[in-house]
Amino acid sequence: MPGPIRLGEPHALAILDSALDAVITIDHLGRILEFNLAAEWTFGYPREEVLGHELAEVVIPPDHRDAHRHALTRWTEAGPGPGAGTLLGRRIEVQAMRSDGSPFPAELAISRVDLPGPPLFTACIRDVSDRRDAEDRLRSAEFRYRTLVEQLPLITYVDSSADPFSKAHYVSPQIESVLGYTVEEWLRTPSVFSSSIHEDDRERVLAEREAVYARGGTLRCEYRIRSKSGAVVWLEDQSVVVDPPDGGSAFRQGFAIDVTERKRAEEALRRAENRYRTLVEQLPLSVYVDRVDVESSNIYTSPQIESMLGYPADEWVSNPALFVDTLHSDDRERVLAAHARTHATGEPLHIEYRLLADDGRVVWVRDEARLIPDQDGGEPVLQGYLLDVTPEKEAEQQLRHQAFHDPLTGLANRALFTDRVEHALVVHGPADEDVAVVFLDLDDFKAVNDSLGHLAGDGLLRAVGERLRNALSPSHTIARFGGDEFAVLVEEVEGGSAAVDVAAHLISTLQEPFDVNGREFFVTASVGIAVANDAEELLRSADVAMYRAKAAGKSQYVVYAPRMDDDVVGRLELVSDLRRARVDEEFVVHYQPTVELATGALVGVEALVRWRHPTRGLVPPMEFIPLAEETGRIVEIGRWVLNEACRQAAEWRSSLPGAETMQVSVNVSPRQVRRPGLVDEVRAALADSGLPASALTLEITESVLARRRDEMTSILEEVTELGLQLALDDFGTGYSSLSLLHNLPVHTLKIDRSFIRNVDAAERLVFVRAIVDLARALGLPVVAEGIELPEQAAELLRLGCRLGQGFYYARPLAVPDLETLVLADPESPLPDGGAVRVRRPRWAA
Repeated sequence: MPGPIRLGEPHALAILDSALDAVITIDHLGRILEFNLAAEWTFGYPREEVLGHELAEVVIPPDHRDAHRHALTRWTEAGPGPGAGTLLGRRIEVQAMRSDGSPFPAELAISRVDLPGPPLFTACIRDVSDRRDAEDRLRSAEFRYRTLVEQLPLITYVDSSADPFSKAHYVSPQIESVLGYTVEEWLRTPSVFSSSIHEDDRERVLAEREAVYARGGTLRCEYRIRSKSGAVVWLEDQSVVVDPPDGGSAFRQGFAIDVTERKRAEEALRRAENRYRTLVEQLPLSVYVDRVDVESSNIYTSPQIESMLGYPADEWVSNPALFVDTLHSDDRERVLAAHARTHATGEPLHIEYRLLADDGRVVWVRDEARLIPDQDGGEPVLQGYLLDVTPEKEAEQQLRHQAFHDPLTGLANRALFTDRVEHALVVHGPADEDVAVVFLDLDDFKAVNDSLGHLAGDGLLRAVGERLRNALSPSHTIARFGGDEFAVLVEEVEGGSAAVDVAAHLISTLQEPFDVNGREFFVTASVGIAVANDAEELLRSADVAMYRAKAAGKSQYVVYAPRMDDDVVGRLELVSDLRRARVDEEFVVHYQPTVELATGALVGVEALVRWRHPTRGLVPPMEFIPLAEETGRIVEIGRWVLNEACRQAAEWRSSLPGAETMQVSVNVSPRQVRRPGLVDEVRAALADSGLPASALTLEITESVLARRRDEMTSILEEVTELGLQLALDDFGTGYSSLSLLHNLPVHTLKIDRSFIRNVDAAERLVFVRAIVDLARALGLPVVAEGIELPEQAAELLRLGCRLGQGFYYARPLAVPDLETLVLADPESPLPDGGAVRVRRPRWAA
């Protein structure tokens, strides 16, 4: 096909495109040279597609094409001027054809343009289909405009009744204020509606329109659409099918309202509600809204109620009686009365009560609420929350229990026991003797703590508490006062006599061994009994009687008598004197010889402290040593004894004939070992006295290692590195083990006097033999303490014990007496100066 022939001037093309009618320029052969925009709209062809093509083939129906060709030939041959043909310059109606082949009536005007060469022709074509139907369209327009008021704040439109995707027939001018498109742009732009629908809504909206249009139903739809500027606008779109009264074609008439502000408000409300709901549902409580009725029936309950009580939230709404049913029977009347009072008076509700959970648990809740009036004049509601305060209540109960009970044994403590005593005295009357107190103190319990540590001691105390509880009836109040002290309140006729029976029963009950973590313990108790009409006096008197029982030999009971108060006062005075005592002035050191059993030869001495009281005279060690331990003065006293013993031993080694190898032993208390500085104190004592370290032996008990064993062992190893010896005192009475002997730097074992006292008895004999054999196996010398009879010395020698000490050989002696003993003739008896006669007072070679 030959290429297009163009006019070529740009301004000419612009003029043609501005024309409202279709303008087509052709050559003398009928080929299209120009095709303006109106022609594109009219015939549906793009300009580029038709240029160069024959006009007849493009826009004229087939049955009119030959007539067009013949007319074109005549116009060309007629030449310029008025005689160019009867049709030139006139407007006539012809049949034209669109690109889809559909014919339509058109008004045609043809002009001839004579230029050098063959002439050109310009055809102005106007679609007159609408004009032919003008009257019908006028009537339809009048009908539409009567029903659509363009002044309304909405967009009115007319669509095809069947095709949801066709162009709108009409859209009101409000389209521009709402979406920014002019009416012409909206109507002429292909697919402008569907492409403007928000991408998230497009599929839904088009599908809904298609379905509604197909069935001819009413469209009601909300969706987002983008304006010409890209802004998102919410539309509420409604349309119906309209059948014109004159029988014309049905159409769909509708309106679209801009509901953007409403949607924003709804979204803001939804977000606020979501925030509120999220906040409510994240709170550690359950929010509720109840009706103001007898049952406080539920309108809303937040989901937390299910985790709290096991009932889902919807069950509270569906079952109006559930709240009343779950109220604890002991609280129901009180709670319903409180709710009724709030309903009646409007005062805020604040109450704590118990609810029964679905699984039977008792849940304590705090209920706080207030009446909220209805703003529309309806019934008010009760709005509040339930907070689970069960842990708080349990903590309160635990605190109350802890305030009045011993945490270790669960028994009553001193405060509760005292309260019970006071209450009993009020009930029975001050002159009545039906109220008694039994006071128990475990004997030698400190040895358990010192030897095995507080964990074992606590286990034993728990076991004792449990046995006491099981041994007595619930009518007795049993308490632990702390440490190893227990008390029992007896409220019976002739309480004193009943208390004696209780005491005897408890002493008997405690004789059975205790099993604590696989270890067997034997426990005895000293028991005091008192009857009085004052609580404080009753407890004090029972305590005094208990100390009397302990002083009388332990594992027995004593009934209080007024004279016992003198002993208590004496003990308190002794403690006071001990605290004030000047160690270097009031204390002295006596020395008890250690001998070779086979020969009686002295091999060393043990330094033993004595208190020379200003008014009481010489106080026995058993009276003041425990008090010194309790008050802590044992540290200062022990340091002084160590210095004095080293000084005296060094003096004897240099001045007494044959005493150059004399050994001295000094007892070291657990307090001295556990506090810092022992190594420095020993080093200083040796340096100041000049005594060789090899001449000094420190005696310790197993209780030193009861706590912080590794640390204590390390300290003792550091002490022995100075060159001195370490003896394990009172061996057999504690809780020694092979690992202890293996790990501890021990050089000597000292058998406790309790084994020596009845060494000839079969049971004791076995123990002593075992200790001697163990020491021999470990390569350790053994020293037997408390030898008082020659038969004991002989039996020990037979068992293989080489060394010993005791009254049979010599009592602890003052320095002059010991020097007399050392210097005496071996065959001459000593004067009876408090020492048993020694037959062979020579130092062992």
